[in-house]
Amino acid sequence: MSKAKIDKEQVKHLADLAQLELTEEEIDKFSEQLSGILGYIDRIKDVELSKDVKRNFKNLNSFREDENPFESGEHREAILEEMPETENNMLVVKKILNK
Repeated sequence: MSKAKIDKEQVKHLADLAQLELTEEEIDKFSEQLSGILGYIDRIKDVELSKDVKRNFKNLNSFREDENPFESGEHREAILEEMPETENNMLVVKKILNK
């Protein structure tokens, strides 16, 4: 299927980076699944493209202009009034990172 293979040690390393605890069964399963995904990606290399294919890059930015943009900060007071806790015109949130 794929030349690229994700082994158990690589899955354990990825799980460690993502702060996940995996069972041995999950490690085996994810190793197989990730290797399969890489196999599909490798298949892209086998796609033959005609050299005379032309692409239309005329519509790169198809976003419309704002018709009625509001002023920056226009709704700040109303939003802050709805927040459970604020400090210096900012929302106070629970710390989620260990730094």
